[in-house]
Amino acid sequence: MKYIGTICILLAISTSSVALPDNEDFSIVTNFPQPAAGSFGVVGTSTADGRYLIWNGDKVFLQSAPGSAGLDEIASGYLGDPGFLTLNPTGDTALLGQGYGDGVNANLYLLDLAAPSDFVSGAEISVASHFSGVYLSANLVALDRGDFGSPAEIIVIDLLARRRGVGEAFTVLQIPEPAGGRTTALTKPMDSFSASLAVNGGLLYVADSGNGQYKSFAVADIVNAFNTATPLTWASGTDIGAPFQYPLGGVSGFTASGNLVIAGFGSIVEVDPGSGGIIKSLDPAGTSPFYGIIYNGASEELIAVEFGSFGDPLVFHASAMGFAPLPAQSTLTLILLGSLLALAGVHLIKRRQSDTQAVRAISTEDNK
Repeated sequence: MKYIGTICILLAISTSSVALPDNEDFSIVTNFPQPAAGSFGVVGTSTADGRYLIWNGDKVFLQSAPGSAGLDEIASGYLGDPGFLTLNPTGDTALLGQGYGDGVNANLYLLDLAAPSDFVSGAEISVASHFSGVYLSANLVALDRGDFGSPAEIIVIDLLARRRGVGEAFTVLQIPEPAGGRTTALTKPMDSFSASLAVNGGLLYVADSGNGQYKSFAVADIVNAFNTATPLTWASGTDIGAPFQYPLGGVSGFTASGNLVIAGFGSIVEVDPGSGGIIKSLDPAGTSPFYGIIYNGASEELIAVEFGSFGDPLVFHASAMGFAPLPAQSTLTLILLGSLLALAGVHLIKRRQSDTQAVRAISTEDNK
């Protein structure tokens, strides 16, 4: 079975007046995939036509249509605790990052969206363990990663080289590593932590969640740092806002006007990267939990992923325009179904009573 969500409601999405939803627009979505066994999160992005693309640490799902409640399973076997899912610049290939992996190395998976297929051993790309990733160009990918006791860092890999098994020949090594050779393009300050990466308008947005600061760097400078093995300094980036002004999960997407969409502890915020001002603040759960985001850049809708205590199921909040709830008439359907079952029960009781009476009548005749 490669389909979950039994009923699809197609909703028209107008991109001419898109805006982030408000708190009252959100409701809990129950027909959404939970993390696969051994995984702790669910990640995703959107396609150019506004459909959600989701990975739960095993299966990959594609929304049946923009705004529908249907998710089609398009591939499986892509194992690992999901770090990120992003699309290449042309939007026809998904890149899945395995995240922590074995603590030293982790896999990247490439999935052709035009002809998706289940995972085949040997197709994975080994890189350093990571938290998040984003394309810089057709072949270059930036990863946010770090080791305990060390500053987080932005590393850059050449996917084409890694797929050909000659990554080290195409990657200038600054920090020795036995597999998944890399160049550190940007070193964050001490006590920094990893966070989501995002690219828009020629800028790479980076968050130092340990020290609470967001910055932007020119993608051209990041690529040059990779090509010349000359890491950028953290101070060379452009500050966005003040330290600890926003949630610290990193930038997860952009509105049509170029504002940043950021999530983390307590809220989801829309931020003007120029002024640093908060345009909108959302708390769909109303309890200020830790939020992750699956952002839909085509419609400016989002799935707010609420993380509770360790081991608890994830709670997914979405607006009806972004991910349709089970249809309103489903309540009526349940009532009708209950009525039918009740009628069937009454009919069964009457049938049994009738059968019992018939048996008693036969028994009385036999006794005569």
